[in-house]
Amino acid sequence: QARNQRVVSELIGLDEDAAASGGAANARVRAIAFIPPSSFRLGEEDRYLLVNQLLPGAVAANALAVQSAYREYQQRALARSGLRKMYIGTLTLALVLAVFGALLLAATLGNQLARPLLLLAEGMRQVAGGDLSAKPVFASRDELGGLTRSFADMTTQLSEARELVQKSVVQVEGARANLQTILDNLTAGVIVFDRRGHIDTVNPGATRIMRLPLSAYRGQRLADVPGLAEFAQAVGQRFELHSTSPEAGERDHWQDSFELQTPAQPGRERDSITLLVRGASMPQGATLMVFDDITELVSAQRSEAWSEVARRLAHEIKNPLTPIQLSAERLQHKLGPKLEGAEQAMLARSVDTIVNQVQAMKTLVNEFRDYARLPAAHLIPIELNALVAEVLGLYGAAQEAGRLHADLATALPQIVGDSTQLRQVIHNLVQNALDAVADQPDGRVRVSTEVARTEQGELRAVRLQVIDNGPGFSDKVLKRAFEPYVTTKSKGTGLGLAVVKKIADEHGARVRIVNLGTGVEGDAAGGLPRGAQVSLSFAKFAPGAGASQASALSRDPHGTPAASRAH
Repeated sequence: QARNQRVVSELIGLDEDAAASGGAANARVRAIAFIPPSSFRLGEEDRYLLVNQLLPGAVAANALAVQSAYREYQQRALARSGLRKMYIGTLTLALVLAVFGALLLAATLGNQLARPLLLLAEGMRQVAGGDLSAKPVFASRDELGGLTRSFADMTTQLSEARELVQKSVVQVEGARANLQTILDNLTAGVIVFDRRGHIDTVNPGATRIMRLPLSAYRGQRLADVPGLAEFAQAVGQRFELHSTSPEAGERDHWQDSFELQTPAQPGRERDSITLLVRGASMPQGATLMVFDDITELVSAQRSEAWSEVARRLAHEIKNPLTPIQLSAERLQHKLGPKLEGAEQAMLARSVDTIVNQVQAMKTLVNEFRDYARLPAAHLIPIELNALVAEVLGLYGAAQEAGRLHADLATALPQIVGDSTQLRQVIHNLVQNALDAVADQPDGRVRVSTEVARTEQGELRAVRLQVIDNGPGFSDKVLKRAFEPYVTTKSKGTGLGLAVVKKIADEHGARVRIVNLGTGVEGDAAGGLPRGAQVSLSFAKFAPGAGASQASALSRDPHGTPAASRAH
């Protein structure tokens, strides 16, 4: 029964104290087991079986060794969990320290590596934004430090280069402004063409000489400007000739003179002008044309040449005239009484012819002398209308016959001039006009005065016009009308208009001759369908003339005083 029950056993005498005292020989095994009752009787006590068995010495020693080893194992088993936790904690701490150290090392190395790059990036952003101030340099001897130093040096060089460029731009702009000022104030005309032959630059002098708004044609060809097609073609041919001629390598420019007709404009007649043109090539295929109006110079040179001719003719012709006349009169005085009949009549006619021709030659010589020695004008304030009326009073018969009409503007400003010379001018023009219509039954001449103003209403000129409905001037005569000895009259000397031109130049006036033709121009000429018109424009006024005119216009905003006519 005891074998079938749970047995509790223990070793006694195997503890460390007993082992140390040598009591291992008393070691024994003690076992106890419960013995169940054999019958079911009340009050029966429990029974246990206790067994004590001495162990052999060898077994006891082995048991003691096993027990000691087991106890040690138990201790170590109990300590293993703590060691594991300690090792885990140690490793965790080491890992944390390693990670922290790695981060610190990475931050340190990253700062050393990234700081120069950040400096470069910031510097590049500043340079891209236009800031070329001095940039910080990374104090290092490695390649990144060298890179930042190079970038700082480059920025400094860029800053210096920009300052130099800015100074150059300022100098260029200043030079350009000075050049533009010079161009704007040049009396000569300047036109620059680009490589395609289009107008690139025009100065005010060119506009003034051509009397065209050339600036409005910038970007177009000169041939596209109204009225300048032939001039543009001639200039283009001259540029082409110079570029292909042998002189192109010796001279960098060409020079020539051209005559052209200015385009007709409202309030301004067509005019023939002579231009002295100089052309030169410029870089990048551009070309430069500089020109000046030498019309007055050419006219003055011709006038001076003709004056010299007139002086010599007057000197050479005048000397023998008086002896010729005296000899003819002496012949008549000596031979007249000795001849009779037809011979005496023939002698008288011959002598009269000689004397008359001598007188005509003297008159011609006097005209030569007057043309060559025209006195200087004595300029004083003059009422032009009064002067015209005074001269027209000498042509009373023509006015009574309806062949001469006056159409004078009221409130005409005073001009400055020489009354004697202006009388001669008016007389020459009126006489020429009457001579032009002498053979026409319906021939008429009209003398008019008017005020010319700018678009802003400012006083520009006082104009005297003599208009006739005669045959006009031929093209050949029209081009040389103001040269001496150019005339359409069979008995004329050709000095009338030359004297008019010379006196006009002395007064700073402009004289123009145009053929009226037919059509609109004829209608504008007051009902004269054809003929010629000679006009003088006086631009020198007596002091206060402009102010008085402005006062007159302020009283009548439509300009009635200047427009109303006295017939």
